[in-house]
Amino acid sequence: MMTNKAYIVANEQQEREVLNKLYSQGKKWNQLDNYVIPRKQYYVSLPYVIYEYGYSNYLKFGRVPKIKYSTEIVYDGRKEEQMSKKYVVSQEFMDALERWKDTLDSNDYVSIRKLNALPVKINNWRWCHDNKEKNNRLIAIIRWVNGEDVFEVKKPNKWVVRSKEHNNFCEYTYVTTDDIFSLAITMGVENATRFDTKEEAQSWANSHQEVIEVE
Repeated sequence: MMTNKAYIVANEQQEREVLNKLYSQGKKWNQLDNYVIPRKQYYVSLPYVIYEYGYSNYLKFGRVPKIKYSTEIVYDGRKEEQMSKKYVVSQEFMDALERWKDTLDSNDYVSIRKLNALPVKINNWRWCHDNKEKNNRLIAIIRWVNGEDVFEVKKPNKWVVRSKEHNNFCEYTYVTTDDIFSLAITMGVENATRFDTKEEAQSWANSHQEVIEVE
């Protein structure tokens, strides 16, 4: 006896991949709308469920809370989306988190007492959101303690010196320096010298130039 199957899609990419797989197996919605996208045709919001019923070739869709217990969930994109999500944080944030982790017991057990001892920077990151996001961020900390890769350190931006006005070619010019700290003017931001701090960049700028932040 074949069971009914459910596919929970949480984003457009998952939706496209699941539908393409089912369509390639000859599945369709009804005799008129063979290859529709429920999110677009019927204004279904993500996440939602795509149902495959036993031996039938016809598909149905529904809301996630309405899944019946007798239905086999063969794909849950919510879990995949959560696992793939990374929080982009500063190096300062990670340093504080590492110092806090060093205070845990040898088995890395996260007790309520230890959670209450999180650094101020980490607690501010946890609490300034709605309840669902607060839960997600607490889970992320625990997953990180367990060795999962859930945080990504943001690369610090750099600073360049640029002309305030365009030149005759309607382009900005930029400051570039060499190893012996001689100064030159270059075309294109990709050729500009990138300084680590705004103050360092300002020391190379004159009254006709400005300092801007770049990635």
